[in-house]
Amino acid sequence: MYRLAYVIYMLMVASASVTFVFLEEFESDFGIPSWGIGLISALAFLTILLTTLVFAPLGDRGNLEWIGGAGIVLAIAGNAWIGFATELWSISSSRALVGIGTGLFSVAARKALIGTTTDDSGRKIGTLLSAAVAGFIAGPGIGAWLADLGGIETPYVTISVLMALAALPTFLWLRSAPIATSERTRLASMLPLLRRPRVRLAVACQTAIFFNIGVFDATVDEYLTELGLGNVGVGWVLVVVGFPLIVLPPRAGRFVDRLEYPGKVLLVATALFVPIILTMSVWEVLAAFVVLAVLETTVESVIFPAAARVMVNETGAEESAIGQGLLDVSGQTAGATAAFLAPTMFDLAGGPIGSFGMSGLVALALVLYSFSLLRAAPRVRIA
Repeated sequence: MYRLAYVIYMLMVASASVTFVFLEEFESDFGIPSWGIGLISALAFLTILLTTLVFAPLGDRGNLEWIGGAGIVLAIAGNAWIGFATELWSISSSRALVGIGTGLFSVAARKALIGTTTDDSGRKIGTLLSAAVAGFIAGPGIGAWLADLGGIETPYVTISVLMALAALPTFLWLRSAPIATSERTRLASMLPLLRRPRVRLAVACQTAIFFNIGVFDATVDEYLTELGLGNVGVGWVLVVVGFPLIVLPPRAGRFVDRLEYPGKVLLVATALFVPIILTMSVWEVLAAFVVLAVLETTVESVIFPAAARVMVNETGAEESAIGQGLLDVSGQTAGATAAFLAPTMFDLAGGPIGSFGMSGLVALALVLYSFSLLRAAPRVRIA
């Protein structure tokens, strides 16, 4: 039944990507300003951030069925509402419900998947990522098709129904999953982790990638629309771009699980990410965008499971929820910030030089900081 957790998470992320492909319609049909589009884009990141801060430490204590079950219920309710929302406050509120639900469920699912041992944790987290990306890239194309058939509410209602069908068996799996527990259940439990160079390395790399995800999510629809694509075209481009993130993370996870020092692979992969994004910011050609974006997602397919593996090496299975929660907090903070800023930066600069250029510079700064960790503590083995 654990495979249903992948399905539920895929559907939650799919609901977010469906929203991103309709951002242009929200702006033009409902008169929502650019800052409002940024707010809608950022809310999913922000609500996941706040939820993870509160519940990740509690996940290490147990009660995963209630944490994950509440997440499923809120995600169903948020999706059922958003398709009928027409004003900024209602779209934002429904997006917030989905974000809270996703944050709750991700805490519970990751803890249950890691279970009682760190063995194979890179592959497990990599597979969860693959499921999420499958939802993200399938959402726009299928969502646009369903909206053409029955209106903008149709994809959201469909997602709600599918999640409801999988809810009970997923709840029962979370209830019975064996886990290693810890009594450190406060927010402050995350802070001591940041004293460790290996943890800071994982957090820095995760932050760089999620900052770009926030930029991508908030502006890719507008960018590809300016390059001449409609909703269906945007959806198919996302399918091509996201394909590496569907097939590669479990394989990359198995690879880093075998490494003595996965942090070195993590740092090299993040360094390769920087020139790709900076090139994307100045080369405004559809074919070039697709090629560069595929290279980007290929590198990300290594970064995500490597960061998760570095972190779980530091926390063990007992505090895996806290460690993975810290990665989520850093990522969602970066994603929310970028998603809020990116539409305005894109408009001010008249193109991706404002949004992706900003992302590339942030990633460069974080990579330089990560290298400084090695220089500052040369005897510390980065795992």
